[in-house]
Amino acid sequence: MSAIFLVLFLLAFYTPLGALAVFALPVPFTIYGYRHSIRLGIMALAVAVLLVFIFANITGLIVALPSAVLGLAMGAGYRLRKSIRQVIVRGTLVSLVFLFLSIGFSIYVFHVNPVDVINKIFVSVIGQVQSQVDAMIQHPPAGQGSAESVQKLEQTRQMLSKAKEQVPLMTAVILPASLILSALVSALLNHAISRRVLKRMGTQIEALPALHHLRFPRSILYYYLIVLVLVMIPDVSHYRFLYMIAMNGNVLLQTLLFIQGLGVIAYLIHVRGWNKALLIGAVILFLIPSFTYILIIVGMVDIGFDLRSRFFQK
Repeated sequence: MSAIFLVLFLLAFYTPLGALAVFALPVPFTIYGYRHSIRLGIMALAVAVLLVFIFANITGLIVALPSAVLGLAMGAGYRLRKSIRQVIVRGTLVSLVFLFLSIGFSIYVFHVNPVDVINKIFVSVIGQVQSQVDAMIQHPPAGQGSAESVQKLEQTRQMLSKAKEQVPLMTAVILPASLILSALVSALLNHAISRRVLKRMGTQIEALPALHHLRFPRSILYYYLIVLVLVMIPDVSHYRFLYMIAMNGNVLLQTLLFIQGLGVIAYLIHVRGWNKALLIGAVILFLIPSFTYILIIVGMVDIGFDLRSRFFQK
């Protein structure tokens, strides 16, 4: 399992397949943690850490260790017959802890702040777009040299300049919410992949509840209302701690409302007997910012007024 983990790590770290291979990194240790004790799992983890260190030094450990520990924790949860919610929560917490440790290790050992690296990437991308807009203003394409077109380009340039100034602040502010969501997604993806692998090996693992059955408690609406009030406080950004609470709460609660809205779409597809591929199309459509807020509103209405039972029953 350590060798398989190393192969996946090398694919994730050194090849263009990294975006896919990184999601499969925890799987070998999930299987090992399910089939063996924690003591043996830690020994296998030590072997994997040594192999990764040989091939990729400490930099590789920052990537590999959180994935390996996530897999081992979730595998142990399956072996102990914990409920799927407990396993997902365990995996999310373990992943979150090691993400924070990896960031701290990177800052204090390598003097490299991953947040600064992310900011530089975003600022660089925005700067490239700005350069293209400036070029179009100075030399408008044929048929787009009207005063109205130039005015729209000027507005776009101003928006980009404002975004360029706000990116460093926003990245630092919503870092906690970003890490929580990243840890949760890692746990969910690992469960989805590991469950299929274990099923092929003759082991049945409890599945997550179907999306059309997913419902969040009504208290989320009250929390969201509180967050909206905090966001609307004049000059709230001057109160750094309060601003962080408001913005992180806004990101997390909007994500939950978005998922609730997707649950409504999934329920409609389920009761009407439509092709499930429509749900994938709906996810792609509602990830477009203009439509995202529509789905958030649908989620709010469903939590508050039980939209599914009122309008979408068979």
